[in-house]
Amino acid sequence: MQGLVDLFGIKGFMPHGYCLAWSPGLLWLTVSSDALMTLAYVTYPVGIAYFVWKRKDLLYRWLYLGFFITFILTCAATHLLSVVTIWLPLYWLDAYVKALSALVAVATSFAIWWVIPRALKLPSPAELQRARDQAEAANKAKSIFLANMSHELRTPLNAILGFSSLVQKDPQFPESQQRNLAIINRSGEHLLNLINDVLEMAKIESGRLQLEQTRFDLGALIRDVSDMMSVRAHDKGLRLLVDQSSEFPRFIYGDEARLRQILINLLGNALKFTQQGGVTLRLGTRENSHTHLLIEVEDTGPGIAESEQQHIFEPFVQLGEQGDSKGTGLGLTITRQFVQLMGGQLTLESSVGKGSLFRIDLPLQDTAEPQIPVPEPDRRGEIAGLAPGQPQYRILIVEDQLENQLLLGQLMADIGMQVEVAKDGAQGLALFQSWQPHLIWMDRRMPKMDGLQAAQAIRQLPGGDRVKIVAVTASAFMEQREEMLQAGMDGFIRKPYRAEEIYACLAEQLGLEFVYRSETPDRAQDETLTADMLAGLPAELRQELRTALESLEHPRIVQTLERIGELDRPLQKILAQLVENFDYPTILKHL
Repeated sequence: MQGLVDLFGIKGFMPHGYCLAWSPGLLWLTVSSDALMTLAYVTYPVGIAYFVWKRKDLLYRWLYLGFFITFILTCAATHLLSVVTIWLPLYWLDAYVKALSALVAVATSFAIWWVIPRALKLPSPAELQRARDQAEAANKAKSIFLANMSHELRTPLNAILGFSSLVQKDPQFPESQQRNLAIINRSGEHLLNLINDVLEMAKIESGRLQLEQTRFDLGALIRDVSDMMSVRAHDKGLRLLVDQSSEFPRFIYGDEARLRQILINLLGNALKFTQQGGVTLRLGTRENSHTHLLIEVEDTGPGIAESEQQHIFEPFVQLGEQGDSKGTGLGLTITRQFVQLMGGQLTLESSVGKGSLFRIDLPLQDTAEPQIPVPEPDRRGEIAGLAPGQPQYRILIVEDQLENQLLLGQLMADIGMQVEVAKDGAQGLALFQSWQPHLIWMDRRMPKMDGLQAAQAIRQLPGGDRVKIVAVTASAFMEQREEMLQAGMDGFIRKPYRAEEIYACLAEQLGLEFVYRSETPDRAQDETLTADMLAGLPAELRQELRTALESLEHPRIVQTLERIGELDRPLQKILAQLVENFDYPTILKHL
């Protein structure tokens, strides 16, 4: 112990290189200062290392960062040696450390002066704020553009699809033109799908897309989608199967509309590229910390090369050269965005010549089966009018587009409603006061006074609290529904709408009951095919029908049936029913 006291003591000892022993206060001030500086310098690299570890997402220039850390550590070493050399004459070590520190300091200086002009080019807080404001303004402008484009595109589509549907239901419309009208309707639906894809992608990019979480019947959703897509599969001569071994919860909590769109996109894509064989839909669950819903869509199509699989989910990418592959190239991109928005994953397994398998893994929230029975969809057919014994309802249509005035007016007149039309919100306000309608179809965007302003004004008038107001809008943003409801609307219909949606809304708002057109049995249902029916056809046409059936080429069969329809319309319907059920042997037997 005495040896340590003698070594580090100052009594009768001259410190090496210093005269601080003559002033003990100066000596310990120097020692404590150097010690604290050493400790402080050592904490700098520790802090830098902690920051780099926590922010691994940032890019670092490790050469400059290394120079700086080394410089700090050599500075710490020089201060430490300043303390040590007071008692131990390690001047050679002190000199080498200072020389190393000098070299590192010079290198760090060059690095700093290389960084300074680049750092000066970085935006200031004011510039960052201006850039942020500009980005928000651009995003707002994009939203306004989307709303305008949606309105301008959906409004004429509403007239095209609406009137074509009305004409198709007209019994006096010649059947020879039904096919042409069906082409118009399908083309309009296709255009609507393209518009929806583009607008959906734009909403995703602008952050406007929101999930609408509700409890729904997954089993019913699967049935609806498979029934709808079976028609497309039938047209291509393909099989669409739902794996009967699939086990999944019937009721789940999630966004039903988005999940429906995901299934339609994947099944539609599989059917589009598959030329023979079919498509299989499987569902299941897996358990870890949460329950996960597994969905698989497998096809027997041409498959996707490994080099193309990494691009398949990119926007506007279309693979393959099949003529049936027309579209925007956004379907899979939107599908993946929806899945990710739901917290899930979408993966692809495929090999050329063996088909493709798309697999979805979605986390589920637990939900018990509802105690109330799930309503079955209304399958009573086309509405013919109001049920007897109901009051006469007055319906006001506030719409600035003539085509949509006529369409909505026709739908109301078809079920015996009294109708008045206003071309803007101000005129609608005046008609409400003078005519007192029971329900108002209110377009959202109109000149002079828009639908929101008109609805708010009507609610302030006598009787305005009793009238039902339903917004009719071509907006791209479903989240605007809340804005309309707050303005006093009772309901919400998006353009282009279908007659069934309009009538369902009337039933909900006014409690209407309808009568439906009776299903009159036709000859195709009552009669079976006989050889005598076919004997009346020309021999050439009978042979053409036989050849078409044996070729199994659906377009050729349909073309032959059209020729038969020119001679015998009831026989064409009987044959069409058999063809639809793929009962070719029955027809060939009677030929």
